[in-house]
Amino acid sequence: MMRKWTVALLVGVVAAALVSVPAMSQMTAGQRQLMAKRAAQADAYRQLGEEIKGLQISSDTYVRDYVAESDQISTELDAFIKGLKMKGRPRYLDDGSCEVEVQVTLSQLIQALKTIQHKYPSGKVIEFDQMVKFTKKSVITATGIGVAPGEEPAAAKETGATSGRYKPWAGVPGWENVTTQGRLLAQRAALTDARRNLAETVKGLRITSNTYVRDFVVESDVIQTDLDAFIKGIKQVGGYRYEPNLIVECDVEVMIQKVIKELTKIRQQMITRGHNWHRVEFQDVNFEKIVGWGPKKVIKANGTGTVRPDGIKKGAASTGAASSAPSAPAWAADVVTATGTGIVKEGEPPTLGRLNAERAAELDAKRNLTEKIYGVHITATTTVKDYVTEHDEVSTDVKQFLAGASRVGEPRYNDDGSVEVTMQLPLEGLAKLVK
Repeated sequence: MMRKWTVALLVGVVAAALVSVPAMSQMTAGQRQLMAKRAAQADAYRQLGEEIKGLQISSDTYVRDYVAESDQISTELDAFIKGLKMKGRPRYLDDGSCEVEVQVTLSQLIQALKTIQHKYPSGKVIEFDQMVKFTKKSVITATGIGVAPGEEPAAAKETGATSGRYKPWAGVPGWENVTTQGRLLAQRAALTDARRNLAETVKGLRITSNTYVRDFVVESDVIQTDLDAFIKGIKQVGGYRYEPNLIVECDVEVMIQKVIKELTKIRQQMITRGHNWHRVEFQDVNFEKIVGWGPKKVIKANGTGTVRPDGIKKGAASTGAASSAPSAPAWAADVVTATGTGIVKEGEPPTLGRLNAERAAELDAKRNLTEKIYGVHITATTTVKDYVTEHDEVSTDVKQFLAGASRVGEPRYNDDGSVEVTMQLPLEGLAKLVK
């Protein structure tokens, strides 16, 4: 009897799936817009949730730490975020995608966290009101992008020649098999990578003969957060560039004077907040000195992104991505990771000690990551290190690529006082450099 019931259930599920396929392909324009809007909302809520969990509650506590205390707290916060209203109306673009913006004020978030704490007391009282000291933004906003599932919209199927509108990906081998959502996510990855690389360049600016912007940044988590917010607000210049190997590139740039103005503003805000400076010189430092060390008037950075496997149209993965980049080596799809260790020095203030230890661990991880990547075999007998040694002209490009390493997860503090940081680098960008 149980077997018959199971078979009947499976038949019903298959039949339902077969019925749903033509229904999806026969959606009206209005239904497709509604589905795209829902996908964009989900994307916006996800992004907003990530940003909220990264907000600081106290000198050593973040929202993510509070949320991790119980599944009930996490569920309640997610429900609050998903209940937020859109800002304005959804924007429907020519390529069939939809953009949705959601936002929450810091005061709304603080009140919601207080309500959750009252509903699910954890045994310790958290002063959420002090979040205003660590977050300069009074409104937190996220923009989501989505397309309807199923078939690609008509606008996405058109070529540059037939649509009457320039599409830079049209005609580039392999990109005809990429979904609109896959392309949009690859673009976002490229922009994120470009901003991360720009941040590395900004932190490497020299203030004095032995002091860099990164030294100013490690003064406080608040400075780090404020600078990150500034970098995320830097706009892209030019359009996206599409390569046959399903890699998309973009550029960002910022005037050096704009960076100096932002650093000066952050320093002044820290003074107003009564920050206890670990390095007294930062209290009176003149960031205009940066221009005396010869940086260019405009700081530029390049970023790359690639299409995820789920961004390839069904049935096209074997003929699209594979045929579009026949020369790409097998290792190009790998992601290399490495872990570094730092030590919290005795006698240092807790916040500074932790930041310095994390910085040391990150540098150690990057050194280990560099060794791993230099050991990657381009051919059976040639490694990346050999290639860089033989080709001076790409040495700088490879160093730039290595500077784009990103952290994996949160730093891990051990009982012996050490801290571990893991960094990673996708190798698709390296494959392009040594091509």
